[in-house]
Amino acid sequence: MKQAQGVSVEEFLRAFHPALVQLAEGARSRILSAVPHASERVRLGWRLIGYNAPAYFAFISFERDHIRIGFEWGILLPNHSGLLEGTGSQVRYVPVRSAADLKKAALTALLQSAAAIVPPPRTRL
Repeated sequence: MKQAQGVSVEEFLRAFHPALVQLAEGARSRILSAVPHASERVRLGWRLIGYNAPAYFAFISFERDHIRIGFEWGILLPNHSGLLEGTGSQVRYVPVRSAADLKKAALTALLQSAAAIVPPPRTRL
């Protein structure tokens, strides 16, 4: 059990509907099997579970009826599979509505590619 900010992932998940928790548990397993050296922690301010390897590369967020596996630097990922969604300047995500969504082979490639990204340096204004 990993803890962050005094809250374990298991404690954090208690706040969500059991169907979403089941999807999140599947997503956690998929992320950690694709990127075994990743670390996981709750990010309470964002209401998500974040992953570092060593930089922050992915997250699990919760929507009303599904979860998302998000990619912090998703804009830099190839989207040949068409799985990635989002139009922001940086983040992209894959919606997960069923366990079948977690079994898509392209998801593993996205996770591994995201973990390999070296984030661009932050510029100061």
